[in-house]
Amino acid sequence: MDVILIWPNMWFNRDFNVKTPGSLPIKVLRGPRQVGKTSLLVKASGFELVSLDDPSLRRIIQEDPRTFLDQKASKLILDEAPLAPALFGELKRRIDEERRTGSIKSDFWLTGSNQTLMKKNVGESLAGRASFFDLNTLSVHEIGSFNLQEQCLRGGWPDLRAHNELDPVRYLNDLISSFVERDIAMAAGIEKLSAFQLVLQLNAGRTGQLYVASEVSRLASIDLTTVQSWNLLLQQNGLIDLLQPFSNNANKRLIKSPKLFFHDVSFAVRLQGWTDFSPLYVSPQMGHLFENIVYTEIHRSIINRSKTAKIYHLRSKEKVEVDFLVALPNQKYLAIEAKMNPRPFNKEQYALLKSLKLPIVDHVVVSLRSDIPIPDATHIGIDGLWETLGKYL
Repeated sequence: MDVILIWPNMWFNRDFNVKTPGSLPIKVLRGPRQVGKTSLLVKASGFELVSLDDPSLRRIIQEDPRTFLDQKASKLILDEAPLAPALFGELKRRIDEERRTGSIKSDFWLTGSNQTLMKKNVGESLAGRASFFDLNTLSVHEIGSFNLQEQCLRGGWPDLRAHNELDPVRYLNDLISSFVERDIAMAAGIEKLSAFQLVLQLNAGRTGQLYVASEVSRLASIDLTTVQSWNLLLQQNGLIDLLQPFSNNANKRLIKSPKLFFHDVSFAVRLQGWTDFSPLYVSPQMGHLFENIVYTEIHRSIINRSKTAKIYHLRSKEKVEVDFLVALPNQKYLAIEAKMNPRPFNKEQYALLKSLKLPIVDHVVVSLRSDIPIPDATHIGIDGLWETLGKYL
């Protein structure tokens, strides 16, 4: 179900279904700050909102969560729930009691920007009682149009898209400071904040490229285990993905290194230090950032439909690569190339794909010029990915 969310001066269709038949009594909506989690639930669910950003309310809940919930409706949005850890034990007690009596009345949505704390609290108290849903920044399909400059500098952040007067550099700097440095680093007890920031910047410089954690470890003068644990935090909190390579027994020449992508390309652009699009457009990073945008749209097209398709990248030791290989729910595959300037799959790529002995239903080229025919492939722009993937998901 598309949910229309209204920001001042602009509206967006969010491809998210808040009607969740078969889900557990507690539903956790995950996602970074400022992506519209609370706005979406308030707009579409009809539940009562309880915001735990209020310190006085948090204190009341911490002291007596049972009495607080007794005074509320059975359908609640508990916004920033990890800020009141006492809630989780009481939610567990209520759900278990309702299950014993055979009358499930409680229906709660939990949100929180800090997924590290959310995972800890849910894992300790609500295992088997909570369903998880993901929401990130706006996809190209949700925005309704694609502009490369806007996508790079403003990404899919609803506020930046709704308010052209906002300075994206300042907005993203503030978001990095509040969300990354405070919500993630401080909450995880990271003391070496400058090293954490350096790892994040080094990651941004490797957007859309093979990722070697030991190289980042060496450049940041941080041990490998620490880099890996920090990357896990960034993944848990919806900032980056380490896209795994495809492998099977049919071809032993495939590499095993992941590729790194940011869930919103504007974070990578900001962390790389770009403030103007013109020099960025002609830089060596532009092709990698374009690939990041394509990855993000593929990922959104899957998770926003609540599908289980998996995305891989494909590269041989002879450096032949296919940007994305999507494993569809019906055990078939899509091969997708992201190229700013359109060109067809070459014979080496076809040979690599053939060597895998996979049922590939389509070869897709995503570029900035989708009006140019490409033989033996579906040629689309980024704004065509939602519809194209929808044919197969």
